[in-house]
Amino acid sequence: MISRKMLWGLLLAGIMTGAAASLVVKTYSENNLAEVTIKPFTRESIAEITAHRTGKPYVLAFWSYNCGICVREMEVWRQIKQDYPEFELVMVTTDPIENESRINQVLEQEGMRGFESWAFADPIPARIRSAVDPKWRGELPRIHFYDASGDMTVHMGMAGKQHVLAWYEKQETGSQQ
Repeated sequence: MISRKMLWGLLLAGIMTGAAASLVVKTYSENNLAEVTIKPFTRESIAEITAHRTGKPYVLAFWSYNCGICVREMEVWRQIKQDYPEFELVMVTTDPIENESRINQVLEQEGMRGFESWAFADPIPARIRSAVDPKWRGELPRIHFYDASGDMTVHMGMAGKQHVLAWYEKQETGSQQ
């Protein structure tokens, strides 16, 4: 039989454990939000992104939460990043940055925390698209593959894991020669 003193002790321990658990959950949630912070993508952003990756291959993936193929392809990005932690991927949504909560919701649901993420930040999206590529009319998904020398190859539509890995392995081989 449990004494009243033991019962109070167990009850108090349970309350304290619950308080500690809520502190851990809160910290975890705050960290998750920090990881999916969206940066404003303007006409100048492409130059900024490129400048930070001089001499390194990377992928710039344009997407929208209204594009089912774009959202499905996030699974490919996640898998590649798990297998190749040094893989550089920058996600840019063509959705307006004012929809940040919806963008973050999709990124969270698709497990895209930790990926660098941007959102269009111009009331006229065509201005941003023309700065990225004057021929781009808004088709999605749109993927830019940048090699270490800064040369870019554009892929329209879902690239798929095999295509991305073939490109990436070529980059790794080329950088070792």
